[in-house]
Amino acid sequence: MRLGDLPAARGRTIAVLGHEQTGIPPEALDLLDTVVEIPMVGTGASLNVAVAGSLVLYELAGLL
Repeated sequence: MRLGDLPAARGRTIAVLGHEQTGIPPEALDLLDTVVEIPMVGTGASLNVAVAGSLVLYELAGLL
């Protein structure tokens, strides 16, 4: 799901962040309820994991 479509958390939520180049291992993806993608515009391939995590947490908190 796109980050903009992620609803605010309504209870306890765990965010699993992947490696900046390889992401989350495929065997771990099967254990997750939702996978969130942050759309990129321009030439960058990925965001720094700290920036990506901050964006996800703000969205989960209903602040974006």
